[in-house]
Amino acid sequence: MANLKNYDVVVFDLDDTLYSEMDYVISGYRYLSELIAKLYSKDTYQTFIEALEKDEPDVFSYVLAEHKLPSLLKEHLILAYRYHSPDIKLNESVLTTLKELRLRNVPMYLITDGRGITQRLKISALRINDFFESIFISEEVGAGKPKPDSFIAIQNKHPKKSIVYIADNPKKDFIVPKQLGWGSIGVLNMHNRVHSLIGDYQDKADCWLESFKEIKI
Repeated sequence: MANLKNYDVVVFDLDDTLYSEMDYVISGYRYLSELIAKLYSKDTYQTFIEALEKDEPDVFSYVLAEHKLPSLLKEHLILAYRYHSPDIKLNESVLTTLKELRLRNVPMYLITDGRGITQRLKISALRINDFFESIFISEEVGAGKPKPDSFIAIQNKHPKKSIVYIADNPKKDFIVPKQLGWGSIGVLNMHNRVHSLIGDYQDKADCWLESFKEIKI
């Protein structure tokens, strides 16, 4: 259990924190399979899923090879994947947390790594833009985690406030927050993560939660 009443400012990660990134991946593969079906009358969706389950290092090349499609399509598929409007949604407990914090007038921020257009499309699909004072996307800021730029920008806005970062990646998410004296909460989401938790991650954040249901506001 984590109590957000102990903090004046709450900062969130996006992928595998506010929503399941696996849902984004599935959404992208479904979109690509629909495009391929229109162009080539081939049903590739199950092949995308097969490649995902087999942990293929190059899903796009795998699908193209399996269906004897031109390899030159790969770059087009990558761009279409990045720029598609995803079919993703917030978990109900996440939405409840955001709404409760807004009711309490708690300043909220988002720090996420990724391409600007891709992350903005996710944020739009999730309908969360208006919850945040500012949104920091690595491509737009010019600095991804664990570089401190986005964290320091928030720290400078709230120099005497207690701040917490809620995120999922022990390799990079909590390094700067700990250096700045912020609180840190890790989200496990063990059954639906894109990137597996490997090794000793427990001490990287102050606490780890299975889901937002364990957050007290």
